[in-house]
Amino acid sequence: MKNIKKIFNAIKLNKYKPSSTSYFDPVRKYFVQKTPEEAIRQKTIKFLEEYLGIPLNRLRVEESMAHVKLRAKGRADIVVYRDDNKNHPLMVIECKAPEIDISCEEVREQAERYRNILKADYIMLINGVQIIIYKYDSNQYLELDDIPTYEDLLESKISFKKSIPLTSYNYEEVMSRQLQKKFEKIYLGCETPNQVKGFALNFLNLIMLKTIDSSSILENIGVFEDKGIGKTRFGNSAGYNYQLKTRLFIAKDNRKKDQILGISLYGNYNTQLNVSITNSERRHHSLQLDMDKFCKYDYRTDKIVITHNGTLSTGRGGSISKFTVIDYIKNNAPELICDEEIHLGTLDNSRLLEWDYYDVQSFVKNLFQYAILRDEIRKKFKRKHFRTKK
Repeated sequence: MKNIKKIFNAIKLNKYKPSSTSYFDPVRKYFVQKTPEEAIRQKTIKFLEEYLGIPLNRLRVEESMAHVKLRAKGRADIVVYRDDNKNHPLMVIECKAPEIDISCEEVREQAERYRNILKADYIMLINGVQIIIYKYDSNQYLELDDIPTYEDLLESKISFKKSIPLTSYNYEEVMSRQLQKKFEKIYLGCETPNQVKGFALNFLNLIMLKTIDSSSILENIGVFEDKGIGKTRFGNSAGYNYQLKTRLFIAKDNRKKDQILGISLYGNYNTQLNVSITNSERRHHSLQLDMDKFCKYDYRTDKIVITHNGTLSTGRGGSISKFTVIDYIKNNAPELICDEEIHLGTLDNSRLLEWDYYDVQSFVKNLFQYAILRDEIRKKFKRKHFRTKK
């Protein structure tokens, strides 16, 4: 069952007009307003019944978690049960609009929360283009390699995807135009200068494919725990949302509260280096650095110098003067200032980047420190702006 998109395109939904355009939900037995996500949910119901053989009387739609656990929040899109009385959940299904990447951690975690409450065996993530099914087993989620029928799910006649170990590339591969081409318009910009592109892929190879095997390295980059790679979803000041594979770390903020720091690369025409921060107040990219503009290659030493000019947006088209940013950095981290710019690092790109190199550790630590300081500036600016408006 490989072409999910073709199957879903072939499923037709009748439209009704009690007021606005609606679908008839065959499980809940009433009209529901037509939206892209509702279309996927209604097509999923038909798919479950017609392709997987799941009886409609063993489904619940928009099942409230408060019905299962006192004061629990949220509603599962669809719950599949083992029995006609709907006492024994088998699978939790999370439906998303086609443009949502269901492999991202945020979507999976939402389904996992509902599964944890319902104690179901499986979760299914679906967007009408792709279906991913996981089985919960021994405190871990194992991805199925196909979409089983209802009977196969009940009898655990399933098979799992085999994980393929990823190995990092060597220096010659990283610097080859052939490999760089493969990563363009995903992680590398197609118009990024070749020298910067080589460094960007070298850095990507480091953050995505190389492990950290020393607590001293974590300490040197300003974190205390490495959480590996996760697929994250963030927006930018222009209101555009996109999902990225991100190297995630846990660190303390200046109030000794835990926060998640992430590093990722994104490429379209240019190459962008992102530093994300997730804490109790915000979840966003604090720094989106244009590598084409702020990475300068020194031909004499084969080194890359990474700087930033201090530009800082506050969302919805607002911004803070770069001079304000520079002054704040001078007062709080003067070691980052050089020639009235933020100096983030100088890295030797004549060899493969490794976590135990001092220049690599210094660069990553500076990235995190600068991103955190940028958030402090945003916070102070918003407080000041709020007081002024009052």
